Amino acid sequence: MERTSTRRRLLGGVGAALVTALAGCTGATPFVGKRLEDDRTIPTEGAAALAVDARVGDVTVRGEERDDIDVEMVKQSSSVGGDLSKLDLAVEREGDRLTLATRYTGESSLLGGTPSMDLTIRVPRSLRVAEIDASVGDVRVEGVTGDLAVDSSVGDVTIRNVEGTVTAEASTGDVRIEGASAVGDVRADVGDLDLAVSAIDGDTAFRTSTGDIDAALSPDLDAELAAESRVGDVTVEGLSLGDGTRTESSASGTLGDGGSTLRVETRTGDVHLSGR
Repeated sequence: MERTSTRRRLLGGVGAALVTALAGCTGATPFVGKRLEDDRTIPTEGAAALAVDARVGDVTVRGEERDDIDVEMVKQSSSVGGDLSKLDLAVEREGDRLTLATRYTGESSLLGGTPSMDLTIRVPRSLRVAEIDASVGDVRVEGVTGDLAVDSSVGDVTIRNVEGTVTAEASTGDVRIEGASAVGDVRADVGDLDLAVSAIDGDTAFRTSTGDIDAALSPDLDAELAAESRVGDVTVEGLSLGDGTRTESSASGTLGDGGSTLRVETRTGDVHLSGR
């Protein structure tokens, strides 16, 4: 998942315009356009890890007791001129890695309406969900096996009950994580972070440029904590900080037996740290 910051900013601007254009498909405005629903079953023989590459549309991944992958697809265009036949789901294999990727081969036009594809993916719990890369749309993951890395340009990220370490990055959107075995780096450019942290994976940073951070930390967590807000308050409740120092905008100290460094930082927003 190597993206340049320039591409992320471009996707963010284009994504915001796309979200606005697609918003006319919901709410009180009658839907005028095209909609197509489909379902695919994908075998997993020889696959040990799954990656998802989604362009425009929401992505939901759920772990279940099953042997194959079930994908529900909802294709939609806000324009009657949108060609849904040019939007498809590609299944790619490289070694033991299986990738599901949305591919649009038609002409893209904001005024003409770029088609979207919402994906609901049900996977075997034994299959590791390694990576989800989304450009425009919300990402939801629940009940899967990691380690998992999520990268979203425009949209909220919600991750629950992952067996493994979770890392997440969002350009514009909130990030919520709970029930993960461990939490690695989590970052948002514009968005709030709401994290329940049982353990961290080495030196770890929770950062947002514009947004609040609410982190509930396990009492068994061992780390050297450093929390700071440039424009906002930092509060700590229910946590014992050995050799700690606190000001209105910062807090530091030792959690448990210490060890790896946990940095919690926002430029504009509040930081609230609590004991789980």
